[in-house]
Amino acid sequence: MDLYKSYKPFRNFMREFDLLSSLVDIWVYSSHIIDKERLPEGYPSGYNSFLHGQIERHIYPWDLDILSREIILNAGVVGNRRLQIWDNLATAINFIRDMDNKSYSEDGDDRPDVLFELHRIAHRQFPWQVRNDLGGFVRALNIFGEPTVDRIVERELGLSTQRYLLLGMAIAGHFKNKWGMSTEQDYREIGVSLDASRAFFTRLVSPISRLREEMRKRQAYNRDWMYTWNPLEGTPLVAFDPRYPERIVCPIQRYLLRRVSTGLFYDLVKASDFDNSFGNAFQAYIGLVARQFCKEPSFRLLDPPPYRIGSRKMHGVDWILSDGAGHLFIECKAKRLTLNARTLSEPSALERDLSIMADGIVQNYKNIMDARNGLTVWEADSLPIYPLILTLEDWFIFSPRVREMLDAQIYDLLDAEGIPVEVLDTMPYTVASAHEFEIVVQLISQVGVGSLMGKKVMGAKNSWSMLPYLMDEFKAEMPKVNRRFQLNEFRRIVRDVPGI
Repeated sequence: MDLYKSYKPFRNFMREFDLLSSLVDIWVYSSHIIDKERLPEGYPSGYNSFLHGQIERHIYPWDLDILSREIILNAGVVGNRRLQIWDNLATAINFIRDMDNKSYSEDGDDRPDVLFELHRIAHRQFPWQVRNDLGGFVRALNIFGEPTVDRIVERELGLSTQRYLLLGMAIAGHFKNKWGMSTEQDYREIGVSLDASRAFFTRLVSPISRLREEMRKRQAYNRDWMYTWNPLEGTPLVAFDPRYPERIVCPIQRYLLRRVSTGLFYDLVKASDFDNSFGNAFQAYIGLVARQFCKEPSFRLLDPPPYRIGSRKMHGVDWILSDGAGHLFIECKAKRLTLNARTLSEPSALERDLSIMADGIVQNYKNIMDARNGLTVWEADSLPIYPLILTLEDWFIFSPRVREMLDAQIYDLLDAEGIPVEVLDTMPYTVASAHEFEIVVQLISQVGVGSLMGKKVMGAKNSWSMLPYLMDEFKAEMPKVNRRFQLNEFRRIVRDVPGI
């Protein structure tokens, strides 16, 4: 499938746009559509909301991702169009819709697997629908701020986790109200020297020429065009004028918020001593959240010590959360789904990543078997056991095709370990993310382990993602969930930082 002929009219149209004013327009629309800010007067010019309704009915956050990509690729330093004008914006969106439709049209034997495409669509759309609050920052403060990891952060970046994230919040706060700023801004009030802030910006700012070149290298004129990675995710701040490289714009604020919180991972991932420290810090964070809501005597949270089988030292399960109705065996996996596994129509990258997930799931079953056989300090009983794999970020494993791919690898690994495959029926596994777990434990504190997990794994909702299941099954309890519980934790963490 070659979409280049269909793409050329879109490219030519985007070449008529003025670069800076169009990036500012994207900042305006992203603030409104993604972050629910009010549209300023005159946006969009020529749009009749009485006839057409709210603009977000027609334009989605992922459209703005593609628009920003195409503006950076094609717009000129001076142009006669801008996205503030509704006719221009609508025409650009219609081009995107047309490209999307043609990428899924049947082309001989090259027909898309609709069930597999659900996986790509989820990773394209769902992250934009996650609420934008303190959760990501507090999670990052706890995990990257763990002393062992924090030392790596300071060594690699020249700032402690506290000051790195607080600087990120200060910059994000600026772009909430203004589209541009100077990288020469003084942040000494929060304990960040000018040299340190310059080093910070070096990681987050890219000149327009570099962004454009990277986008050109990544462009694909086939079924992957819609899913091409936008380098703004890595460097969300754009130096738009080579004469004044300190002047920057932030077209999509959500990219900045991700980059300065959980995106800190990508600055550290190549450090030789990072992986183990990071995994341990993630595990500790899960325990911290569980303890905050599931308290004794109603609940027991066990951090089982290592044990031996012959001469082999076994680390066992990460956490066991128990009450009078069941046991939650928790395995923490900080591994993230790679870019290619999220976006490519060819499944080999996803197969490789799913093999890592399958290893974690089967390892959890092995840990459960050891515990039930009396090899650990945990005392077995007749209560049901619920295996739970927790990831730092969402894997969105709900597509039937992806679930088939994962289960096929699990079957092979269970067979190799001599574990009967029936465990998948008697103890079905669940995969959830850290932000979902923050809600899970609050609901468990209300209804108990057995009530929450039993309904999840033994019914038709076993294949559902965790959050939709919770929202559907616990309508009466969800209003009691405190989605801002991190606020007090955030205040505790930053209370000794000057200027805050």
